[in-house]
Amino acid sequence: MKLRSLLLAALVAAPLASASTGPLKEKALALAAAHKDSVVQLSATVEIEMTAGDLPSKKEERKLETTGCVINKDGLIAVPLSTLDVAAAADGRMVNTQKGPLKISAKSTTKEVKIIMPDGSETPAKVAFKDVDLDIAFIRPEKSEGVTFTAVDIANSAPLGMLDDVIVLGRLGKDLNREPVIMTSEVIAMITKPRIFARIGAPCLGMPVFNGEGKFIGFGINHFSAKGEDSDQGPSSSNVILPAADLIESAAQAK
Repeated sequence: MKLRSLLLAALVAAPLASASTGPLKEKALALAAAHKDSVVQLSATVEIEMTAGDLPSKKEERKLETTGCVINKDGLIAVPLSTLDVAAAADGRMVNTQKGPLKISAKSTTKEVKIIMPDGSETPAKVAFKDVDLDIAFIRPEKSEGVTFTAVDIANSAPLGMLDDVIVLGRLGKDLNREPVIMTSEVIAMITKPRIFARIGAPCLGMPVFNGEGKFIGFGINHFSAKGEDSDQGPSSSNVILPAADLIESAAQAK
């Protein structure tokens, strides 16, 4: 199943997402009215080269779409790096084959990126910075003249807390007209190792997450299992929330 199909299936099926009422519903609707255009889709052409042991390498080119969040008025966009660098999670893994365990060498090169604006127009862009440890890539438009971006105020932030109410702003895929999405949920787990992450009861990959007061609290990324683990099933990943403070610190390096 393709990445976009997997993400869409998770978005639609999300068993832990819940309907909101009262003040939380009102705040969610207000946030969506102000910032639905802060969540955009990006299209990218990616070349993947993969080698297993001493076998000949194989190359393929993929065109994909991923979700990102505009974080400043100049159009800087945060996206989960793993949705662009789709080979990184497999690099260095061991896989079981008929010839025995083989180590995978994999790399992907992003050849073209375009920001798909809310009105459907496309703006050429480039990868400005990659933070491998945090699974974040920052995308910058090549030209922003005549293009208006609606940014999330990431400086108006708050820390994550267990059982906090949360509001997630997202966007559907091409097959559903890339319509805006609003979800409400709560923090269901706090992960403290290897660093602080949170888990919520709704899908959030590539999406900004706010608390019940409308303050930015984090961004949805993938957290992968350790590469040292042998598996013929490939790496396992979990959708977690990167705290706002970590995103802000990383974004400062995107030039």
